[in-house]
Amino acid sequence: MKKRHLLLPLALFSATCSAFEFTEPKQNDTSNLVWTGHISPDTDTMTSAMIAAHIYGGTAVVPGPINPESTFVINYCNATAPQVLADFSQRQVALLDFNQKTQLHPTINESDIVAIIDHHAIGGMPVNLSQVASFDIRPWGSTATVLAARAESLNIDLPKQIACTTLAGILSDTVIFDSPTTTQYDRDYAEKLAKQAGISDLNDFGQQMLIAKSDLSAIDAAEILTMDYKVFEYSGKNVGIGVAETLVAEQLLTRKDEFIKAMQAHKKEQQLDHLFFSVTDTKNQQANLLWIDDNDSQVIKLAFKQTDAATWLALPEVTSRKRQIGPAIQSAIAELN
Repeated sequence: MKKRHLLLPLALFSATCSAFEFTEPKQNDTSNLVWTGHISPDTDTMTSAMIAAHIYGGTAVVPGPINPESTFVINYCNATAPQVLADFSQRQVALLDFNQKTQLHPTINESDIVAIIDHHAIGGMPVNLSQVASFDIRPWGSTATVLAARAESLNIDLPKQIACTTLAGILSDTVIFDSPTTTQYDRDYAEKLAKQAGISDLNDFGQQMLIAKSDLSAIDAAEILTMDYKVFEYSGKNVGIGVAETLVAEQLLTRKDEFIKAMQAHKKEQQLDHLFFSVTDTKNQQANLLWIDDNDSQVIKLAFKQTDAATWLALPEVTSRKRQIGPAIQSAIAELN
């Protein structure tokens, strides 16, 4: 009798709580599944959704409009952009390129999340799952690289367009392999994808992407602030960090007053504890950091040993929010609290 009582709940558990299957895609019911990334979609987010839907089924979506670089990639690769989905309710959801609740679209119910594929650390305020879900998180330069590896392991051929967009995801997040987050996996899979896509010059493709990303002269400062933007939870504080990567940094550096005004409004509207913005000069490998008040100045003083906000704070050889800017700010906030 004891065995019978024990086996019944276990049988019910296994029948009702099966996780998304990465290695046996045919076992998954993806008829109501969408693949999506963080609130402000970047090229890695968009292209990862596209290859994930090709591998596993379901629908590739983005939670907001795509940026100029991503638009260029869609046109260059002769691909179709994922649809913008404003309401995720009543949908099964697989997350790509993030695992933090602060970056989750507000209409996503955490109980509907079945899988997460990512290349970021689990920290701060991760999504809180009451159900079994599948995770694939690797310390590589992009989520697109992880999915390229998944496709290879499953012997799934990628159409030319998907190979091209996936390659773009890798080149974007690794800044054409110049980012400190770059791994040999990123380089190897980029080479394989380039062959599948019929692209002979990786660097030329990447440079064209950077050029498309760089010209933001006609875009409002408030939009640029949140174009490549994430909110993190560091030691109980909500921290926004926006980044604009560009080959023509001076075009944005001269608009400092516009960015300060946009940051003041955004910080108040979103009730953030801290807000920082970097114009990252991809040509000269330098971040130019901006903040707006004394509270943020204390963090910067501790994180980077400087506090002068009269001009942009130049940080030579700093290019990565994930590996350099974010961790330094996180450590400083932890020490202050």
